[in-house]
Amino acid sequence: MVTQKALIGNELMKEIISIRVDTLWKMLVQLKEGTFPGTYEEGATGKLDNKGAIFIPGGLIHQDVDELPINYKKRGSMGSRAFRKEVREAMQYDNATLLFPDGIASGINLDGGFFSKAAKRIYTFKKAAFRRKMKIGIHHHLKVTADDIIHSYCPPYMNPPHGARTRISTCAAVGLVDLPLFFSYCESEFNLPPEAAGRFAQRLDDNQEPVKTNRGDILYPPYVVVCHDTRYKETSLTGLIRILGIGKFGEFATLTFEAVNQSLVGELKRKKQSYSPEDIFAEFEDASILCLLRTYSPTNPGKRSQQYALQVVSPKKYLELDLELLKRDAQERYHFSE
Repeated sequence: MVTQKALIGNELMKEIISIRVDTLWKMLVQLKEGTFPGTYEEGATGKLDNKGAIFIPGGLIHQDVDELPINYKKRGSMGSRAFRKEVREAMQYDNATLLFPDGIASGINLDGGFFSKAAKRIYTFKKAAFRRKMKIGIHHHLKVTADDIIHSYCPPYMNPPHGARTRISTCAAVGLVDLPLFFSYCESEFNLPPEAAGRFAQRLDDNQEPVKTNRGDILYPPYVVVCHDTRYKETSLTGLIRILGIGKFGEFATLTFEAVNQSLVGELKRKKQSYSPEDIFAEFEDASILCLLRTYSPTNPGKRSQQYALQVVSPKKYLELDLELLKRDAQERYHFSE
């Protein structure tokens, strides 16, 4: 199973989580005022992440929805500060943000139908290829649907119907999980000549490694990160974050901010986890707020794993967050006091 450091110990997740801490304070104020959004309502965001986001390694994308190549301003090798600044700016745009070693492409409109079709074809053919019985049988269904795949990449409380952000991000992550099949599908669908196919193959291979600064700091890992603007879970205080493409099929992680209560204490005990005062992200009206990373085990298309590992995320260990500064900024932004 992927380690906590591999999932969040990078500049992309540091910036996303710092933005979501800002959102957390806004949500806590709304909770006090009685304007807290419902579990399945949009709007569990702040001024910095109002539109939600999808971050995708750019090498995975051959073209946009208009069948045009992806264009972006190339900045060369980026440092951590410049990269995080661009990530924060990208959160103000709709659609997807594509991450490249030398720049970021924001507001890219992707063809959801293409990725949905690719995912369906890949797993339908895999299901047929690995079937033991040679006879098909009139009652045996080999077809895998996009809903089957999405179901396998969502936590138990995130039920259909699923929106465009969920569908595109999940189906695009298939390209990270089953890279050779995804390449073969793209090569056929785009009718790539040998030279273009070779360049695309190299980009896909490069996509499998985290991108680092010249100093060795990891800018972003080879995963798809989805910042939802809906809580989905009753105990979650901000929009859900999902991390996809992290291992085998159906393996993914979620990040949530939750108040410590009897139910959470019981869950931590079952998972043999604990927390210390240094792990608390916020204190609000006698409630302590933790950031929780749940990593779900692999499964098969159409199935949803109930097995997961739970870890308490420390604001300093891998994130190096200044919580007091983030709180002061949020106070100025949302006009609240202690």
